[in-house]
Amino acid sequence: MNPLLADHPLPRFDAIEPAHVTPAIDRLLADAEAGLARATSDEVPPELNALGIALDVPVERLQRAWSTVVHLHAVRDTPALREAFDANLPRLVEFTTRLAAHPGLYAKTRAIAESAALLTPVQRKAVADALRDFVLGGAELTGAARRRFGEIAERLATLSQRFGENVLDATDAWTLDVDAARLTGVPADVVARARQAAADAGVDGCRLTLHGPCREPVLRHASDRALRETVF
Repeated sequence: MNPLLADHPLPRFDAIEPAHVTPAIDRLLADAEAGLARATSDEVPPELNALGIALDVPVERLQRAWSTVVHLHAVRDTPALREAFDANLPRLVEFTTRLAAHPGLYAKTRAIAESAALLTPVQRKAVADALRDFVLGGAELTGAARRRFGEIAERLATLSQRFGENVLDATDAWTLDVDAARLTGVPADVVARARQAAADAGVDGCRLTLHGPCREPVLRHASDRALRETVF
């Protein structure tokens, strides 16, 4: 079974492969689209719990799976995973942008707000926040303004993703070769890994990187102030 579709308390990070991403997003996007269609139909009354059951459950499953992919992309980036991520990002952006400004959903949420006397204080707050998010998501825009809003949202997502990938690539590319004497104060296991990294690269001394298991101990424990400044 596709681990991105499995109903586990925690994501199966160890079992997820790039090939799982698109099939899972295909399925979960279809479920979310069906939930949106049902939530905005006459079948579901303008009632908070009914709306939540119809829409929030499939949307939450989609968001949970995608957040798992986002996390893996950030910490275990590979060409195959990056390709799968880039292929599916526009689909997620299009759906979430449309969801955030959906006129039918906005109208139904406004109808729920009009019956605020029947809601608990917590529910009234949730509905008020939802209405605010609809406005911020462009629900009150029409015509060219709404299309432009969607274009900006998609462009922002693309640029943010490209920036993140550039940061990852730059992080992976940076190394600093130092003499072991400069690592006074750094835990022995970190120094040992730095020695091994240098040996694997065919250089003397220790090789530092900007990856967390190396960067953070150096910043926290190295006695050499100039070294900490360089790494920072």
